This record gives sequence, C-alpha cells and structure tokens, in this order.
Amino acid sequence: MNKTIPFYRGHERFEDVLANKELSRPGRAIRVYNYGGFSGDEKLYVIGTEGQLFDAQTGKRVEAKDVFSIEAAPDGWSVEGLELALLPDDEIKKILDNPKLVGL
Repeated sequence: MNKTIPFYRGHERFEDVLANKELSRPGRAIRVYNYGGFSGDEKLYVIGTEGQLFDAQTGKRVEAKDVFSIEAAPDGWSVEGLELALLPDDEIKKILDNPKLVGL
C-alpha cells in the first residue's frame, strides 16, 4: 500500500474498501473523524477475517451503514494500518490458527 491514507465519506464507500485486497485485510483499522472533538477521541473500527466490522473499543460487531454514514461520520473516515490487537479474541484466534488470513 502506498503511504497515502485512503479517506472516505459515506458508508457506501466501505464496499470499495472490501473490494480492495490490501485495504480489506483482517486487522485493518478504520478511524472516524470528528473535527468538533478532541484529537485522539475518534472512534476506531477494525475489519475482521470475513470482512465484518468490529468496534475496537467494545469488540462488538457493527454495520458500516450505521458507523460510516454521513450522519454518524460527517467528517469522514480513513483506512489506516494493521492493528490486530484491536480485534476481538475469537478473531485473533482465527488468525493465529491461519496466518494466511492476513498475508503472513
């Protein structure tokens, strides 16, 4: 992946991310921007082993249409680096059992 962080607006663009082999790797972190809040308070999500999306703070599965919509993420969202530790434990176990899921 080049060094440019992909930036999107709207939940529909999550389908573009899932269609990109590099961007959709399990453990890929996604940051939701809120320019009205403090830096570092952004919501983080992480892509799972089957393209599902998890809230990094709670480990619960979420829907892209709910967390990346213009209403939920008016300032947009970006696809960032691999953060395997943000995945729920059962997803981490799947990766440890099959490292090829993340290209290792």
